[in-house]
Amino acid sequence: VGAGLVLFLAGAALVYKAVPRVEERVTVWLDPWPHAHTTGYQIVQSSYSIANGGFAGKGWGKGVFATTNGHDLIPFLPTDFIYSALAQELGLVGAAALLLVYMLFCLRGFRVAMLAQDGFSKLLALGLTFGFALQTFIIVGGVLRIIPLTGITLPFVSYGGSSVVANFVLLAGLLLVS
Repeated sequence: VGAGLVLFLAGAALVYKAVPRVEERVTVWLDPWPHAHTTGYQIVQSSYSIANGGFAGKGWGKGVFATTNGHDLIPFLPTDFIYSALAQELGLVGAAALLLVYMLFCLRGFRVAMLAQDGFSKLLALGLTFGFALQTFIIVGGVLRIIPLTGITLPFVSYGGSSVVANFVLLAGLLLVS
C-alpha cells in the first residue's frame, strides 16, 4: 500500500509538471478568484449561483443563469454545473435532498451486493454501485470545490445522452443482480 501511494504521488507530480492543463486546473481549484475572468470564470459563477440559492432556493425555473443580453453566466450549465443550478433553484434543502436520494441509491446498491448469492454477483453489484457513487462524488465535489473539477456528468440529472444510457445500463445491472 505504501509503495502504491508513493508511485501514485510520483505519477501525479509528474503529470502536474508535464501537462499544463492539469497544473492550470489545480491552480484554479485552489484559488479561482485571481482567474475569475478567464479560466476560473465558471467555478466563480457557480459559487455565486449556489450562494444565491440560500436556504430554500429561488423556486423551480426562477434561477438566474443568463445576463439580460442573453449571455450564459455559467457556460456549461446543463452538463458540468447542473448541481449549481439545482442548488440555486432548490436551495440548501433541495440540494441536500438530491444528495440524500443519491445516498439512498447507493445504500440500496450496497444492500443488493450484500444479499447476492454468489461472489461474482456481490462484486458486480458493489462495483456498479461504487462507480455510481464515485461519479456523483466527483461532479458534486468539483462543483463545490472539494476536489478539482472534471468534465463528467451528474447521474440521471445532467444533459448527455451517452451518460444517461450508461447509468440506465448500470441500474439494469443492479436490478439483474437483485
